[in-house]
Amino acid sequence: MTTLSFSNSQRTATTKRPYSVPVLPAVDVNLGTVSFFSPTGQLLFFSAEPADLVSALTQAVRPAQWIPEVSTLVITVAQTGVRAGLRLGFRLSAY
Repeated sequence: MTTLSFSNSQRTATTKRPYSVPVLPAVDVNLGTVSFFSPTGQLLFFSAEPADLVSALTQAVRPAQWIPEVSTLVITVAQTGVRAGLRLGFRLSAY
């Protein structure tokens, strides 16, 4: 699990936020598989941390975001004092 932060002070005029797609992942905790539909069709991946991913999904305050360029599923959870929430990144491997 990786914590992602994109503050405005760290961005320059030429830096863009990575392209992301909202998804609804289905996680098999026993096998570690994660599947979801994207605009290109159904995708199937492996997660080394399926229990942590499910825990984050139960606490999500926004839809999960798939960032295909870095094969990361980003889950935003609530955090005290941070209005935008805490973005947790889960690296997924091809299955």
